[in-house]
Amino acid sequence: MAATTDTSTYKLNLDYYKFLGFSEIKKIDFPDAKFSLYFLAYNSANSLSKDNGLFDRNGVLELTHNWGTENDPNYSIVNGNTEPYRGFGHIAISVDNIEAACKRLEDAGHPFQKKLQDGRMKHIAFAKDPDGYWVEIIRRHEQDVGTTTDPSTYRFNHTMLRVKSPETSLKWYQEVLGMKLIRTRKNPDAKFDLYFLAYPGANPAIDEASPTPGSDWEGIVELTWNYGTETQEGPVYHNGNDQPQGFGHICITVDDLDAACARFESLGVNWKKRLTDGRMKNVAFILDPDNYWVEVVQNDKYSDAHKI
Repeated sequence: MAATTDTSTYKLNLDYYKFLGFSEIKKIDFPDAKFSLYFLAYNSANSLSKDNGLFDRNGVLELTHNWGTENDPNYSIVNGNTEPYRGFGHIAISVDNIEAACKRLEDAGHPFQKKLQDGRMKHIAFAKDPDGYWVEIIRRHEQDVGTTTDPSTYRFNHTMLRVKSPETSLKWYQEVLGMKLIRTRKNPDAKFDLYFLAYPGANPAIDEASPTPGSDWEGIVELTWNYGTETQEGPVYHNGNDQPQGFGHICITVDDLDAACARFESLGVNWKKRLTDGRMKNVAFILDPDNYWVEVVQNDKYSDAHKI
């Protein structure tokens, strides 16, 4: 599972995410279209998919740099958390020791949207990357490990998207994408519920007794439902690709790209780009019920036919 975001400060962002323990595993330049893609993942000996191919990993962060935006004073990015452009919420990193991890970020001068001590939820924090995207910091384990922090042990745990209707979106992510609902967290006092979906086969065995099942995983999608949105007319959330831009898409890898796209066609999905559209015949994009883009690519492990 991957998440992609636009960035105007790509050098600062690369340094920021490397500070969080990510490694740059691939860069692709598109000179004709004047943009570059940077693919980041956890790649240490402690990672879940060390040295795997780009599209045979549990969690990948893709940063998109449109050339020249770093020098354009009028170029701005929406982080998905400001009205009227709410939609994408954050990515989340699970860490070995949350207090030490947050202190390390703070000592390095990186800003926070919410520190551990702020508000009612003392078990999570939200850092901000150089473009203002939120990065949630959560515990990998019920109890913190040690007194220091080692970024090589971190996980790219999940990507959060706000959805209009939980019933519609849960049905789509399970029946169309084949994901499994691994955790539900209801917050009636705050009038929102959280739903966590993943591909269990790509992750270690889950501890069903854990208060935070899946915190040791990567590639999770968190769907956030704010009560009442299901009754609103028309689209509720900004998908990040309409202007102004920010979040781009999540991505799934499949064992047989042609067969997967044929299956999506039979299910009547809404397409943003079929395999046969445009110049890139090795990627497709489908739309979820809230018009978020879902990229579909070939898993390296199963075939060389559609590699980027």
